[in-house]
Amino acid sequence: MPRKFDVLILGSGLSGSSLSLCLQASGLSTCMVDPKRHPRFAIGESTIPNTSKLYKLMSIKYGVPELAVLSSFDNLIGSVGTCGMKNNFGFIYHEPGGIADRAHQFPLSEIVETESHLFRADVDHWLALRARDYGAVLLEGVGTRRLDIAEEGVTFEGDEGTQISADYVVDAGGRGSPVAALLGLRTTEGLRTESKSIFTHMTGVTPFDDITAIRAPRQWHTGTLHHVFDGGWMWVIPFDNTEKSSNPLCSVGITWRIDDGDETPKQNPEQAFADFLQTYPEIGKQFEQARNAREWISAGRLQYSATQTVGDRWCLTSNAAGFIDPLFSRGMQNTAVVVDRLAERLIDRFRGGFTPETFDDIEQMQSSLIKENDFIVGNAFRSFTDYRLWNAWFRVWQVNQVTGTMRTESRLRQVTALAAARGDDKNPQIDVAPGAGLDGFIDAFYLKSGQIMDSYWTKRISIDSAVSEFEKLFADVDFVPPSFGLTDMSQPYFDIDMAKVDSAIAWARKARPGIRELYLGGLPVSEGQV
Repeated sequence: MPRKFDVLILGSGLSGSSLSLCLQASGLSTCMVDPKRHPRFAIGESTIPNTSKLYKLMSIKYGVPELAVLSSFDNLIGSVGTCGMKNNFGFIYHEPGGIADRAHQFPLSEIVETESHLFRADVDHWLALRARDYGAVLLEGVGTRRLDIAEEGVTFEGDEGTQISADYVVDAGGRGSPVAALLGLRTTEGLRTESKSIFTHMTGVTPFDDITAIRAPRQWHTGTLHHVFDGGWMWVIPFDNTEKSSNPLCSVGITWRIDDGDETPKQNPEQAFADFLQTYPEIGKQFEQARNAREWISAGRLQYSATQTVGDRWCLTSNAAGFIDPLFSRGMQNTAVVVDRLAERLIDRFRGGFTPETFDDIEQMQSSLIKENDFIVGNAFRSFTDYRLWNAWFRVWQVNQVTGTMRTESRLRQVTALAAARGDDKNPQIDVAPGAGLDGFIDAFYLKSGQIMDSYWTKRISIDSAVSEFEKLFADVDFVPPSFGLTDMSQPYFDIDMAKVDSAIAWARKARPGIRELYLGGLPVSEGQV
């Protein structure tokens, strides 16, 4: 007889294990089935404030303190000692053969906690074991032989004979999603971003601070470093950038925009990397002593989505639903958003006995998250053609980053207050989705910025005209605190200290409705502002 569970979860990575923890803590039974075994290599290694706040929110909302471990580097390093720290987003713009002298940095200031570089092999394994501690069944090395999703329930047969039945199945299996394959859901239609990548882990990567003359508020090596160039970008994510970490590795990858229609993987990633360093010799200095710790992985076009992400008894979540590009580290944020909403809906549906339902709100949410990510990332790739344009688009991304973080912090405070007021209620109902829909003026800002980029990319306007249009657009922004300087195109760095936060709070108190609540609900309050 098949073993019976409330929810079958295909995959035991970050998404699957996080969902399992939330459901187990709320009294549901889950079984995670994974064709691979822990620990295993994975990318998606750099956290952002929105992601960390969402994990803290879920830890409170579902009564799972283990999830709060992922909410800051200081919380994480005591449990998973192989992770790096992240106290800034760094972007350095390069020309072929040249010495870089233009850069951006967004230090993680007193508004947020120190972020993390997740060594996913250990983080995912740790999280899967914590789900097992809560009573989840974890089956590793079990592939899918047969999966049936019927009106009366879900049945699964593993390739080694394991049989499982469940009321609901969540596919957190990434690009190779069994449910997407079963139902023929994969598509790339409507996605503007087109990129391919090579990536690996290395030892002996020299901190770029030892090479460049560019100085910023934080060291480049203590954050996530992006080398930006016409045609793509490179990531350098060190796990060895703090004495608290025991990990000598550094994550390295290059992503190229696909301009020639060739979506196939680069056939010789080692040579592609060598050619890249020859083209950008200053970056090459960072890798003179570097050695591969594992084989290169070469991936063809990265982008995909699904024609449908939910049904009556199933849901694709996280990278099973779609993926755009590692740029801006939004994948884990989207994972956390969807895991929280799905856990909330499933717990509600299982109260008093499971009743099948297609969660239309999750369908809409995942579609919106993928479209928003595609918009931000796809236009960033276009902007890389010229530093002036990238200097403008960097600020569009920052507006998205800051307003989304403010919204999540506001929701976190509400969840914290509700949990305290309700005592043992682990699941206060509250919307936590970031992104568009914050404010009509902000949505109009994104619409106009997209129109400028489309006009430039289709050669209807010149770069000079595009930059001029962005300057006009930024001049009219009334929903970002002036003290932050995000829309000032002369500012390359944004070190937001408490003095600037105090100015922002004073500004927010006089802002129009909606914007006032957004910032007053999301900014920290100093003693002088109380």
